[in-house]
Amino acid sequence: MEYAVSVAKRMHCSILAAHINTLPFYRDGGKRSNLFTTAMQESAAHFAHKAAAKEVAVEHIGDSGKIGKAVNRLCHSAGRRIEFVVIDQGIKLEEVAAQSPVPVFTVKYPQNKAGLQAKTSTSHLFPKGVQRMPTATKKRHLQNTIVFGGLTAALYAAVFTNQEVVMTYFTKGGLFAALPVGLVFAVSYFHGNFTSSFWSALGIESSKATAGKTAEIREERPVKAPVRKDTRPRAELQA
Repeated sequence: MEYAVSVAKRMHCSILAAHINTLPFYRDGGKRSNLFTTAMQESAAHFAHKAAAKEVAVEHIGDSGKIGKAVNRLCHSAGRRIEFVVIDQGIKLEEVAAQSPVPVFTVKYPQNKAGLQAKTSTSHLFPKGVQRMPTATKKRHLQNTIVFGGLTAALYAAVFTNQEVVMTYFTKGGLFAALPVGLVFAVSYFHGNFTSSFWSALGIESSKATAGKTAEIREERPVKAPVRKDTRPRAELQA
C-alpha cells in the first residue's frame, strides 16, 4: 500500500485497488465469501487512511475469477485509463503479465537477497477474532488437496472396478476413440491440481529462478574489451 501511494503521489495518479475472489463458487457454506468481504473492508479502510495522508484518490472494486482475466477486464473497462499494475505478494507475476495489456510489477525489497519477497505483518489490518488471508490461503490449499485427491481416487477406482465396460467402449473406435483421450486429460487435470495443492499446503513452492530472469531487470557489469597490442610499423631516428 505504501509503495502504491508513494508512486501515485509522485506521478499524480489515482489508485484503483482491485480485490479479487479467486474461488467465488467454492462450496463452503459462504465462509470464504464472508472472509473475503471482511478482508476487503479492512483493507479498504487501511488503504484509505494511508492515501488520505498524501492526498491520493483511491477507488476500491471487488471482482472474482482468475486474477489475470480480472486484470484484463479492468484494463479494458470503459472510463478508466490504467497505466500499469502492481500486484500483491503471493501472486504469480507470469500469470498476470500474460493477460495484462499494460506493464505488471511486483514489490520486492532490496534488503532481501536472491530476489525473495519480504514478509510483512498484517496483524494491524484485522481485528481480533477475524481470520487472516494467509491462513485462508493455506486452508484453501488443504481443501483443494482433499477435493482433487478424492476426485483422482474416485476416477482410478471407477476405471479399475469397471474394466469390462471400459474395454468395451474404449476399443469401439469412431467417436468412442475420444474416451481414452478424455480420460487421460481428466486424470492429468485432477492429479495435477492435487499435487500442486498438496505441495502448496506444505509451504513448498516451485523454483522461480528461471521465470525471474525474464521478469526482473538485472544490472550487468560492462565487459572490458581485451587490450590489443599495437603492431603498426613506426619510424625510428638513429643518431
